Amino acid sequence: MPDTPAQDRPREKILISPRYLAASLPATHHEFLDVFAEEAGWDAHTDNSSFTATSPCRRVTIRHEQESVGRGPHLVISARSDEDAAERWRTSVSGAAPIEFVSTLVGTLAAELAADPDHVVYGIGTEPGPFELLVDVDAWNPFDASGLSGFISRDGQAAVIGRPPDSSAPAIHGDASIAWHVAASPDDLGHLWDISFTQQAPDFLMHAVVTKTLDPRPILRTTAFPFPKAVLPLVTIEHVPAPPPPSARSSSAEPARGHPSKRSPKSR
Repeated sequence: MPDTPAQDRPREKILISPRYLAASLPATHHEFLDVFAEEAGWDAHTDNSSFTATSPCRRVTIRHEQESVGRGPHLVISARSDEDAAERWRTSVSGAAPIEFVSTLVGTLAAELAADPDHVVYGIGTEPGPFELLVDVDAWNPFDASGLSGFISRDGQAAVIGRPPDSSAPAIHGDASIAWHVAASPDDLGHLWDISFTQQAPDFLMHAVVTKTLDPRPILRTTAFPFPKAVLPLVTIEHVPAPPPPSARSSSAEPARGHPSKRSPKSR
């Protein structure tokens, strides 16, 4: 998939594996956030190189900062008790995170915020109960050592890392408030992307992204999304055959005129 404008490419469906290397350009994250804000009814504000979407309750913002691309988190979700209060928790996206992971993050946040804002901001109210993670042991190895725990992909290119508040391990990204960190760092490229959650970020948000990451199935995507060329040698791309047009399907399903169908009814 070349780095050409989305509107100039056919929307062919493809499967990309491993899914954690199905990278998406930060510009795609921006485009998604722009569409999300319009469709979800969030306030949108553009200021120089930044784009900010603010929730209807004014307590959650999603900010995309173009100048931060390649330097650190370029998409940051912040929650506050009100729009002028200090930040309670934060989720950050850096690098070429798969757009499916970003859309899961934002979509889960928006749905829960509409249902129970206090649960999202304060962690009170509707309690979903304990979370369960389904992990494919053929794809991911668990680890628990040196104050960190989580999972590392069998190929060593991605990891889900948890760091409890009392951990003796060095702070992730030098930020002791980060409790969960999901990342891909191929040997040939180094840091590709990461998504981090601070300690007070809601568990359901982390769970949604981690579940999406651990899923061993390929990502289904259309070629309308730009794909970083540097990642192409690291992934397997399978083209999904397009379904036949409706006219072809109907003609092949109908028996020839003037001849009765030879298909006999099934008995039960």
